[in-house]
Amino acid sequence: MKKVSIFIMIIAVLIIASCGKNSSEYKALKAQNDSLLLADAQNQAELEEIVAIFNEIEENLASIKEAENYLNVQSNTPGELTPSVKKRVRSDIQFVADVLIKNKDKITELESKLKKSSLKSGQLQKTVDGLRTELENKTKNLVALSTELKLKDEQIANLTANVSALAKDVEDLRSQSDEQRQIIKAQRQELSTVYYCYGTSKELKEQQIIKQGQLNPTFNKDYFIKVKNRNELKIIPLLAKKAELLSKHPAGSYELVTDGDKKTELHILDVETFWSLTKYLVVRVNV
Repeated sequence: MKKVSIFIMIIAVLIIASCGKNSSEYKALKAQNDSLLLADAQNQAELEEIVAIFNEIEENLASIKEAENYLNVQSNTPGELTPSVKKRVRSDIQFVADVLIKNKDKITELESKLKKSSLKSGQLQKTVDGLRTELENKTKNLVALSTELKLKDEQIANLTANVSALAKDVEDLRSQSDEQRQIIKAQRQELSTVYYCYGTSKELKEQQIIKQGQLNPTFNKDYFIKVKNRNELKIIPLLAKKAELLSKHPAGSYELVTDGDKKTELHILDVETFWSLTKYLVVRVNV
């Protein structure tokens, strides 16, 4: 993404240099270049925040490794715990529980940032899911260890309640994450949904799609055909000899082609670019 943005900006600079500063081409390209620079800086800042949280979570997990190993050894050691070991066990259980709670909060913060961020990455979401799974596994392991050690030292029971509360928090976090994934899925679905219609001037006027030869801002949306996945809409048969696009779509992203029956078809060549200005396609045909 960053390489593409840089490439576009370089091309824009070269074109801007060849245009007069007062020309409309110069102004349009300069505005586009400024917009790309701003978007690139925003994406970089968002990515740095997300990476910083990732690093903090990883550091927290690394910090509890020694405590986990000690608790594992003591849970498998036969006999009653000595006073010094009991003290160390209680301290380590509390330490691990505190770190896991901190990581739970950080994962929640991370998911919130991803939800609001302009960075839409399946790999980032996959990494967050992996961190959540690791948190769940470590919480389950801590619950099991504290239960075993409770049999050796009744005082450790006071910490078990805290660990159980943590387990419930992790379960709540899982539910929240499932809900967030559904919201993200719905948002992606909405972004991919497009609408199109075609008809003669008379038909488009009757449906209030056009008014005085121009698109009507309050057009009848029920007249449009809904397509949930715009990537699947590559060719639209218009069943007419001639056709003209009334909605705005960038030149070069489509072409009007005549088929074997001398009927016009709309071929969408670049889906992303074609729908970049509007989600509603209006075509006026002449049968």
